[in-house]
Amino acid sequence: MANDELRLLAKVIEEQDLRLLKDSHIEIDHFKTPDGQMIWRAISSYYNARATSGLVPARSFIEKRYPDVPLPKREKTPLKALVEEFMTGHVRQELTLLADELTDVRDPDEALRHLRQKCDELSRQRRISEDYILSDALTQVKTRYENAKNRVGYAGIPYPWRVLNEESGGVLDGEFVVLYGRPKSMKTWVLLSCACHAYDKGCRRVLVCTREMRPDQIMDRCVCILIGAPYSAFKKGLMHLIPVPEGGTMEDRFYELIGCMKSDEETCQLESGHGKSLIVTSDRADPNGGGVQGLRQKVKDYSPDLLCVDAMYLMKDDREGKKSIKWYNQSAISQDIKDLALDTNIPIIGTNQAKRDSEEKSGKAVSNISFSDSYGMDCDMAIEIIKKSTKDKEVNELALAITASREINMTGFAINGNAASNFGCLLHKKRDEVGSVILDETGEPIMVPVVFDDYPDLKNFFKDANDPDKPTSKALNATQTKAAWQELRGRRR
Repeated sequence: MANDELRLLAKVIEEQDLRLLKDSHIEIDHFKTPDGQMIWRAISSYYNARATSGLVPARSFIEKRYPDVPLPKREKTPLKALVEEFMTGHVRQELTLLADELTDVRDPDEALRHLRQKCDELSRQRRISEDYILSDALTQVKTRYENAKNRVGYAGIPYPWRVLNEESGGVLDGEFVVLYGRPKSMKTWVLLSCACHAYDKGCRRVLVCTREMRPDQIMDRCVCILIGAPYSAFKKGLMHLIPVPEGGTMEDRFYELIGCMKSDEETCQLESGHGKSLIVTSDRADPNGGGVQGLRQKVKDYSPDLLCVDAMYLMKDDREGKKSIKWYNQSAISQDIKDLALDTNIPIIGTNQAKRDSEEKSGKAVSNISFSDSYGMDCDMAIEIIKKSTKDKEVNELALAITASREINMTGFAINGNAASNFGCLLHKKRDEVGSVILDETGEPIMVPVVFDDYPDLKNFFKDANDPDKPTSKALNATQTKAAWQELRGRRR
């Protein structure tokens, strides 16, 4: 059994794939040897740690930390077969223990009852199901609680905003998240911000499916987000006029990304074994594509950690084989996307429209989602994106109102909407109970994220008041960009 445990764990390290074991509900209780339990804990801790969330440690990491554990060499047997072999061995061992227990039972009727109960329990474990007996699963509950208590890391792929991560634990496996808003409310930008953060900071393989924009437009936006460049400067070829804090210009940062992005992915693969990648796809040219079945095939082809779908309402209803915005077709699309998330156990974030007459109750109810109520019912979280324009056309502020959630009580929060230089949390001055500004050790005001505790907070955010203490945009390059453009205009004159 010890060899089976270490063979399985060595294969997990070799293939950098812990998801199959999690899908098979393998936990610490399944490992019976000290070595097996120790390596399982090491892999799980690494996988759940904030800095290495979703990653499996390299073999060198385990061997250096546990030199006395004899990890088997490279294994030709597929991981799926090893999981099946491991679970079969687990049942055999349980049956052996059961036989030993029965020899100590003197009452035949009591022995039969015990045998029937234990056999039924083992049969349940052999079936592919989601059945749990709470008293048997308390070790898993304990692990989840202690991870939360000790802040080992987020349970899912992190969002770009800490305030949301702290509430949600990140976007979790199998979750379906809907981002929606009125046209030109920057829904696609927010979606791509989530995708780029998962790729860049979370080292994840991200698949972006676009149904509305061309793939080249999506790729241009992603590059700008990754380097923090104003999108308008990219389109106008003015990045060479924007200085950056590390020295040089935004154009230097752009060419550096072009030169090192592929090698960085290869280095990540070598060091962690994780297939970090950002994949953009569109099947608009495929006459048979456009539906959730096409997405399912893309997921099978690329095995992403996160799927982002722009403009779900433009997808085809596979059940009727047509694209339509009628409520029953849109309901089918929503239900099929949720099934895809659950079947593949990967999170899906998709964009949708808000109703035209939703302004009066924007941010208040999930009923604002257009086309079908099914999106609000099927999703695990719905976020309405409401744009607040400012006097500077290069600076936007966005309210992210959480209108539906299974786990979150927060009404929402505000972010910058400066394409693509800043989508970070909007900040304002922290105040005490009597309204006085709280200062830090240097005498500067302490800045904290703008969070909406209730719906009136959200509505007050859109009241235009010339208040010096109102939330301020902390765009890294907004001032620099404006100065650069003024300089360029002066040269042209």
